[in-house]
Amino acid sequence: MEQEYIYGVARIRALEGSLFTDETINQLVQCKDYDEAMDFLRTKGWGNGNPDQSLEEMLEQERRRTWKVLDELIEDKEQCEILTIANEYHNLKAAIKQVCTELETENVFYEDTKTDTEFLKNCIRQGNYNLLPKGMEQAAKDATTVLMQTGDGQLCDVIIDRATLEAIKQAGQEATNEMIKKYADDLVTISDIKIAVRCAATNKDASFVSKALVSCDGVSVTELIIACKDGLDGVCSYLEKIGYSQAVSALKISKSVFECWCDNKIVENIKSQKYDSFSIGPIIAYVIARENEIKTVKIILSGKINGFDNEFIKERVRVMYA
Repeated sequence: MEQEYIYGVARIRALEGSLFTDETINQLVQCKDYDEAMDFLRTKGWGNGNPDQSLEEMLEQERRRTWKVLDELIEDKEQCEILTIANEYHNLKAAIKQVCTELETENVFYEDTKTDTEFLKNCIRQGNYNLLPKGMEQAAKDATTVLMQTGDGQLCDVIIDRATLEAIKQAGQEATNEMIKKYADDLVTISDIKIAVRCAATNKDASFVSKALVSCDGVSVTELIIACKDGLDGVCSYLEKIGYSQAVSALKISKSVFECWCDNKIVENIKSQKYDSFSIGPIIAYVIARENEIKTVKIILSGKINGFDNEFIKERVRVMYA
């Protein structure tokens, strides 16, 4: 099995040389405006070289390049399912809302997902939840029922978001690669922390919190629910107790700094894959790194478009994998 990924990892090592470093990202932040930033990205090989290419077109091209690499290096797509679960469930949520509201909003679906979006919508319209991929059936039925009967979009979101985390957790448990197992648990852990923070800030009751959280190794769901009863102070005390004082420090600065910490924690935890030469881990880590890179570039360029100063943008910049 180890021999299977030697070529793939060798190719990833070559590609890692073109990943943006923290210094590269800082140079992008320092560009005086949007146009200069776009020129900078083109000098780094991003996009098609056409000055008229929009930011969204450029970012989508970079995403496709990344996933093309994954397609070429991994034949068994179930091995990298962990990377697509969130998009699959996002599409399910969007399909439910379109069917229930009868509003066809454009550009709300992720492309290149395993389940066709029209198929999703037809299953929901006809109530054929049993035809949906395993794991989606009950969540789709419950979320649709809630939205149709109560119009509660937030509870609909909670149901699908929890199902997403449950699917990620299961994918991690079923994975044979230790990096994927750890990555899945990290995703659920960080998501639970973010959910608890939001619930505490908005005074959600214990019943609501328990519906949103998913058990994992990183935090105790039971203790998080109890902590939420004391608001943000209670959640911060619990996080400090279990070793997440940096999350608390970030939250005390601002919500955007806290969101950065959450993303940075995931990236920091996959950096060990730079020293693994024989498993699928480095390939998965490369895709995560590229998605983080693309997200950060979008944040920076959006800041430039809206005329925000560099300090405001820096607060939102993610740590790079390279």
